[in-house]
Amino acid sequence: MKKYILAILLLTFGFQGFSQNEMPLSQRLKWWQDSKMGLFIHWGPVSLIGKEISWSREGYGKAKYDSLYMRFNPKKFDAKAWVALAKASGMKYIVLTAKHHDGFCLFDTKTTGYNIMNTPFGRDVCKELAEAAHEANMPICWYFSVADWKDPDCRNPQTNDVFSERVLKQVQELLTSYGKISLLWIDFEGWPSPVQPKKVYDLARKLQPGIIINNRLEPFTPDESHGYIGKYADYATPEGFVAGYGKTAWETCTNMGHQWAWKFNDKPRSLKESVHTLLRCVGGNGNLLFNIGPDSSGIFPADFAARAREMGSWITKNEPAIYGTKGGVYTPSDDYVSSFKGDKLYVHLLNSSRNDLELPGMQARVKSAALVDGTKITFTQTDKGVKLNFPKDKIDSVATIAVLTTDRDLAGLTPIIPFSKSKSMGYAKNATASSSVGQFYHDPAAAFDDNPRTVWKIGRRKDVDFNQYYGKNIHYLSEEVMSLYEPSGWLETDLGAPATVGKIKLGETKSSNSEIKKFEVQYQSAGKWVKLAEDTRMGTWEKTFTPVTAQKFRLVIHEYHGYFGINEFQLFPPDK
Repeated sequence: MKKYILAILLLTFGFQGFSQNEMPLSQRLKWWQDSKMGLFIHWGPVSLIGKEISWSREGYGKAKYDSLYMRFNPKKFDAKAWVALAKASGMKYIVLTAKHHDGFCLFDTKTTGYNIMNTPFGRDVCKELAEAAHEANMPICWYFSVADWKDPDCRNPQTNDVFSERVLKQVQELLTSYGKISLLWIDFEGWPSPVQPKKVYDLARKLQPGIIINNRLEPFTPDESHGYIGKYADYATPEGFVAGYGKTAWETCTNMGHQWAWKFNDKPRSLKESVHTLLRCVGGNGNLLFNIGPDSSGIFPADFAARAREMGSWITKNEPAIYGTKGGVYTPSDDYVSSFKGDKLYVHLLNSSRNDLELPGMQARVKSAALVDGTKITFTQTDKGVKLNFPKDKIDSVATIAVLTTDRDLAGLTPIIPFSKSKSMGYAKNATASSSVGQFYHDPAAAFDDNPRTVWKIGRRKDVDFNQYYGKNIHYLSEEVMSLYEPSGWLETDLGAPATVGKIKLGETKSSNSEIKKFEVQYQSAGKWVKLAEDTRMGTWEKTFTPVTAQKFRLVIHEYHGYFGINEFQLFPPDK
């Protein structure tokens, strides 16, 4: 152990001045953002029983789970075949679970015997996959859990420092033994990181200056692991869903099936759902990390592999609208998303039951419109909008893409939101809040976008030294963690000019252990906030009242428990 600690000290010595050599964020992210989709691979001895990786350990029996590695022998594992599947599926990078929360390592680590070299298989999976990926010019990336549920030193008050050094040694091994590693995907499992985030971040930057690092080193709650980027991260990681549009870098991680690790009798999602998941990420200006779990023999299930290749075939026909694009200039709606590159705007029609679209006006002139295959599309454009008519016999059952050639580079245009579904007076108006739990889809604007998948949540307290909590054994649902967030807060919209409001609707997103207990709606009059309504329970809340005229309205949360969210704050004129 002394040798491991000395190695880390030697590595960390000289970090002073390192920031001067750090690659700029935009440069680090470019290849990844251009790639749009990667293959996520959750795999390990757990595939022998078809249960979820790590999370099934306690229910299955810790001793039984921890001994699965002694009979793990995936004889059909073929790293080149894995890489070939990723390429055929349109995936541009691979992220493998080098170590999950259960502590099992798929690499030849010197820190623990609980690794792939001590299985009947006895081969370094990370080494073989990295070599195959490098040979195919496929970026290889590691998923890595800084926690270890099997290691008794993890978050142990007496020995967590020893564990922390062991983790740093594992990071060193992963980032020095396998050539260029393009991305480090850290995970959050419900407790603060047992290792100081800065130590992991700085070490990774030192060893691989161009590496991309996700946002799960710092979180104290799942909300933060999804939307809070913080100081030691490059992008946000929503999990299991696609929220909306984000100006900051983000990547949805989700399953093609219904479990991260291989599962008995699991079935892949339909081609349409799979492609739409990707397109909503592309149109939302993000990435998709699509997971498929290999079985215990080391191969991907045949139906999943077939779906992945089918997805790749569809993407091949529409490549210009996907890879190397930015999301927008139209932000996503129920029926469409859009992407652009240079003067080309790609409008992805997702609703196959229609062949027309009406888009809001944009400050670029459409010179021509056609499908990806060159078939002409009729269109009309005014200051108020752009109308597209797709040929009925050319509607794709998955998605139909129009290519609009415009008179300018579209990068300079401000994102254009869809027409409002609710007709709320606060829709997309300027929004502010006392604090927010994240920079992406938990920000104030999330409550004014007609999208219940995005939610505003109260953020961290400013008077707390969060570093002191890393390494502690405190769960995100504990009162100790909840006390780290503001006990109250407000959400405000500015309508831009005085308007008469007669009805307000509020939407609360909550789980069984969270709820708003006291709130108030206010409006500003003569520079002072005046109470309009109050209540002790929200849920889906609607109130009609004597009309008031004001420019600014505010929701004040006085008391809450858990991790509630405000998904919509809508204002309407008086009923006629």
